[in-house]
Amino acid sequence: MTVRFFPGSRKQKTTLIQGFLSKYRVAHELARPEEYQSKTFHLGTDPAVEVDGRLFVDPNVDALKKILHVE
Repeated sequence: MTVRFFPGSRKQKTTLIQGFLSKYRVAHELARPEEYQSKTFHLGTDPAVEVDGRLFVDPNVDALKKILHVE
């Protein structure tokens, strides 16, 4: 499973997603700025997680658990 994290300017949601990835030790990579230009969501505002090519914009904790299959 390939997981990439696109941080956003909404610090509370960005911190929530970073904390989730750390807590459950999900192997992920931080997206580079040039990768942001190829995405269609509102860049810089909403954090997003890309899992195996599927993009999830601004997911909450329950959604992350289902997306990443963690308990």
